[in-house]
Amino acid sequence: MNNLIFILKDDYATIILCLFTYILFRIINRFKYKKKINIKKECILFLFIIYILILFRVVTYPVNEYGKNNYIIFSEIKRYKLGSNLFIQNIVGNIILFIPYGMFFKSYFDLKLLSLIIVTIIYSFAIETMQLLIGRVFDIDDIILNLIGSIIGYYFSKYSI
Repeated sequence: MNNLIFILKDDYATIILCLFTYILFRIINRFKYKKKINIKKECILFLFIIYILILFRVVTYPVNEYGKNNYIIFSEIKRYKLGSNLFIQNIVGNIILFIPYGMFFKSYFDLKLLSLIIVTIIYSFAIETMQLLIGRVFDIDDIILNLIGSIIGYYFSKYSI
């Protein structure tokens, strides 16, 4: 948690600017197209935008310990001792990171599970490819863990909202 706070310590201004831009955009859109505003959907959408900004910051933050690219399923997952700091940071962290993703797509678009799986795999693959291009590592296990988190979020949203 302290790592996440350190990564995001300077992003409050970005979040405030994003909020201002979002509200301005929605007000203009409301008056121009005379659409009724659904407060619940607007809040969900805004929170998702903030989540994506935070996700982008977390997945592009420079890390000192890169390791090596992993294209073999479960090889990184098997490396970590259950309950260790690395297990919590990498395994649990990647799952938790995508729970809001699954919740958003279920509650905002009411996607079916198969559609969510496809969208999550594509998005996670894009993140891993971007990390490879900026000097971090590509890890196929992260895609699997992100997918698990997204599915958890999907079911959480399905049964709680």
